[in-house]
Amino acid sequence: MSVLWFDGLLTQLDDAGVYFLPDDDVDELLEAAAINRFPCLRVDLRDCADKADLLRRLALALNFPAHFGNNWDALADALGDLRKPDSEGLVLLLENSERLRLHALAEFKTAMEVLQASSRDWARSKRPFWAFIALTDAEFNALA
Repeated sequence: MSVLWFDGLLTQLDDAGVYFLPDDDVDELLEAAAINRFPCLRVDLRDCADKADLLRRLALALNFPAHFGNNWDALADALGDLRKPDSEGLVLLLENSERLRLHALAEFKTAMEVLQASSRDWARSKRPFWAFIALTDAEFNALA
């Protein structure tokens, strides 16, 4: 894809949500986020295999408060708290999720549902929240 495609996409509030993305498009996504002044928060999930580790990594990467509850409701609340009055939108990029998807698919799916619900919540305040899960080209092409 191209930066121009992502640039236009990221501003589309109604399309914001959770999407898979081929690794080859990560640089274009990062550039488009910068053009739109959307922070892009990257979370490396390499070797992450369960809910507890996923929530811990999200909490660290997204700088959640010390009292973060390490459960799905707390994740939804903390994602909502990232919405700032001066923010145009937010992009979350989850990378290297292979092990999590293989060993804890149910937890991965629940996390994606929480992210999708957060995107809808952000949209109510007229700000897009995007979550992209980077996949290898082979994984991405297998989705088609």
